[in-house]
Amino acid sequence: MRGFFRLAAGALVALGLMAGPALADDRPELVVAVNDLPDTLEPADGMGNVHVRIIYSMFDSLIRRDFLANGKGSGSKLVPGLAESWKRIDDKTIEFKLREGVKFHNGDEVTADDVVFTFTHGRMLGDRPIVPTGRQEMNTISHAERVDKYTVRIVSRVPDVMMEQRLAGYASWIVNARDYLTRGYDQVRRSPVGTGPYKIAEFVDGEYIKLVANDDYFGGKPTASNITFRVVPETSARVAGLVSGEFDIIVNVPPDQVPVLEGYDDIEVKQVVLDNTHMLVFYMDAPFMKDKNVRQALSLAIDRALLRKALWNDKNFTPNGHQLPDYEIYLADYPDFEFNPEKARALVEASSYKGEEIVYRLPLNYYLNSLEAAQAMQQMWKDVGLNVKVEPVENWSQVTKAEGTNIRPWSNTHRIPDPSGSFVSQWGRISDVQNNKAFPDRAWKAPEEFNKQQDRLVSSTETADRKDAYRKALDIWTDEVPGTMLYNPLETYAHKKSVNWEPYSLYYMDFRPYNLTFGVGG
Repeated sequence: MRGFFRLAAGALVALGLMAGPALADDRPELVVAVNDLPDTLEPADGMGNVHVRIIYSMFDSLIRRDFLANGKGSGSKLVPGLAESWKRIDDKTIEFKLREGVKFHNGDEVTADDVVFTFTHGRMLGDRPIVPTGRQEMNTISHAERVDKYTVRIVSRVPDVMMEQRLAGYASWIVNARDYLTRGYDQVRRSPVGTGPYKIAEFVDGEYIKLVANDDYFGGKPTASNITFRVVPETSARVAGLVSGEFDIIVNVPPDQVPVLEGYDDIEVKQVVLDNTHMLVFYMDAPFMKDKNVRQALSLAIDRALLRKALWNDKNFTPNGHQLPDYEIYLADYPDFEFNPEKARALVEASSYKGEEIVYRLPLNYYLNSLEAAQAMQQMWKDVGLNVKVEPVENWSQVTKAEGTNIRPWSNTHRIPDPSGSFVSQWGRISDVQNNKAFPDRAWKAPEEFNKQQDRLVSSTETADRKDAYRKALDIWTDEVPGTMLYNPLETYAHKKSVNWEPYSLYYMDFRPYNLTFGVGG
């Protein structure tokens, strides 16, 4: 029997997270069928794809990105969130004026003290934070200062031209200081207190997470009475459930199912190429993986154009380097990832590799088309003399905590429109790639010059200087090949036509009133 953790309604009432008996609610209920569920809802701890799709409607940041501004589900325009206004004091300091009267799900008012706690007090900053994953995204933040009850300043340790975007992105969601200090991390991660339009009702491991409407939401009364994220790992079951009416929205629809779904008059398909890149990470603990020739050969052997055509109907793309075209410091002339099997064979022959088995482990039902891509790459690697074993497993711990893994899949979300929001945080000096605590020998021992150039990229305020540092760091990463990029996936959602909702270029599923209504054409 699956272990599970359930928050009963009575306990939620006691915690102030849910009202007592109420009149019947005639608003629709929304059921979203997802491929997987998160293990935590702590908003600086849960930053994976399956986490943020739920967290985004439970929490708010001081400012937020308006993904609907250009009608394409992307964009970098910033608008007020919990802060009604903000201003730069200097190149390290931003002052925020909070909205007055905004309430957390437990009824506490949001004040500057909550913002200070969110970014300090050891929660995700400092030497031993409770949730160190958040520190990777807030890598420039020094601390927050209370000016008065509704005014707070956030101070960076270095000049940071992207601090506004950083404070509108991952890990920036504001938590309730009193609640966090009273109940502690272990309780908060399963029943968090946010300010968003929906709040936790039930969390049943391996089955579903149910949220209920927060009718005191400062952004307007939520349009659904509740939202249930139900785990349905099999694509066919998600599709069948949508067709039958059991589900209202399904995620991770493979391209080959799109024509099937488009054949139903009451179903609508939405597609967006994500600001997220499917990757491979190369672990360094095996002797042959320490050999740069082998890592370069692994990358050169991959026919990314063929993968995109076969798996994604050529509707997605592979970035030219670890970047996106909407970066302010985008390097348009940076070379594409090379497909060169002849060069790969020569590197294998010149390497220390002697035909040892290279184990590529990947979790099932996490990244769409990951198994199909792995099987295709297995043959590509074989063609250049690399003996790769593809080993699907049930969960991430069997990938990251198991002996003998040499390659693993990953995805890098471009969490802000700048390399400091992905390239730096996910490959830099404080990243897990450079600091593998479980298996230190797997970590990439990056050249110090790489980290120096990344530091320069983050702290410089001059565009030309930032571009130069970015290019130099990219060159080192491309040559060292601690991992490689495959493509940005095409994320396909399908929903009932009676549900009016737009997906974003990040994994956020935004169910605020402006992005969720009901009724055809509604």
